[in-house]
Amino acid sequence: MICILLKRLFALFILGGCLVYATKVSGQELSLAEQVFQKYHELLQREDIQAVLPDVLIELKKPKNQPFLTTETINAVLDDPDLLKPLIPDVSEAFITLLKEDTDIQTLLSDPDVQTLLQDPEAIDELASLLKIESPILAPLIFDRYQTLFQREDIRELLPDVLTILKHPETQALLQPATIKLVAEDPDLLKTIVPEIEDRFITLLKEDADVKVFINDPDLQMLLQNPAEIDELARLLSVQSPLIVVSIVPASLESPGVGEQFSITVDIANAQNVAGYQVSLQFDSEALKYISWEQGTYFLGDIFTVPAIIGTDAITLASTVQTAVDAAQGTLLTITFEVVAVKASTLSLSEVILSSRIGTALFVTTEDGEIVEPATPAWDVNKDGVINILDLTLVAANFGQTGDIPADVNGDNVVNILDLTLVASHFGE
Repeated sequence: MICILLKRLFALFILGGCLVYATKVSGQELSLAEQVFQKYHELLQREDIQAVLPDVLIELKKPKNQPFLTTETINAVLDDPDLLKPLIPDVSEAFITLLKEDTDIQTLLSDPDVQTLLQDPEAIDELASLLKIESPILAPLIFDRYQTLFQREDIRELLPDVLTILKHPETQALLQPATIKLVAEDPDLLKTIVPEIEDRFITLLKEDADVKVFINDPDLQMLLQNPAEIDELARLLSVQSPLIVVSIVPASLESPGVGEQFSITVDIANAQNVAGYQVSLQFDSEALKYISWEQGTYFLGDIFTVPAIIGTDAITLASTVQTAVDAAQGTLLTITFEVVAVKASTLSLSEVILSSRIGTALFVTTEDGEIVEPATPAWDVNKDGVINILDLTLVAANFGQTGDIPADVNGDNVVNILDLTLVASHFGE
């Protein structure tokens, strides 16, 4: 215990030296985020601003949206706030309304310092940290960004315990940006600072390319300095499903007669944070003819649907919704077919893509379906597809026989009047 305490004191001493040096180099000047925070502290604490700000900050710092945040574009949006929606579709309508109606917001976004800050993702993160926004904004972002990594069994086994250790107050005192960057360069430092960390995690930091990218992510480094964000990421990891399942329902269907129509659904299960889907369904054009499709009940509200791509033996469908759905299960869509020929065939899903709210692919597995030929009824004794005098004659010819034979229509191991009557009742079918 004394050894561990000394190691931590030594780490704090090193960290203190780094921070003193950094302060001298910076001349104790306020950062851009600190300047904006001081100037607009009262406005940024308003309840209506706090209600929309976390999601707005997430959208504005996305790499795909950053190119739009030039001074010229921001000023154009101030003149016509409706311009923002085509540029950044995921920005909330509530924020657009504030831009239109609130002069304080207009003044804020007209400030050159604020416009400069919006062009710097790290400055946006710092401002969010200063505001102490209650709703975590980094955890959902990190969770979406590294879903591939989080699905790995070794990561899922180690990461919850690692997060628990990193949010301890003593550890938090050490998790300054400079320290995290040093650990990313030399993972053995982490073991010195936090001895409880498993050696397996240190090895991953050293040797695993995906984990190296993860620990070097500035957003993750910011998250690790906020216990509330760590808690939210841990929660997301604990509730994540193994894989989202997209399946054809029913999985097996007896073919109706030629010319008849039937419908199947494409269902989703184990789902979370789904904002869009793309599905291709292959079918046997010698057995089935595509008739129509309709949206299921999983997506609600404003749905944008891509025109269906219809081929002779496949159909591709895609839709997205403005607000991501967290329902675990539901029906994505319904497809109707007409029977061209009664034969066994398959319904196969391919190119299935599910999108999260921020446009990252979610992990999915698929389950196909099948069309099976109708079972031949027992009273069609000669199996020619029609019940007639030939079937009655076969039962009569075997009258009194025992055992498992076709003429034993009712399966009681004896051919008698019961079998004859059963065939007669279906005569002409």
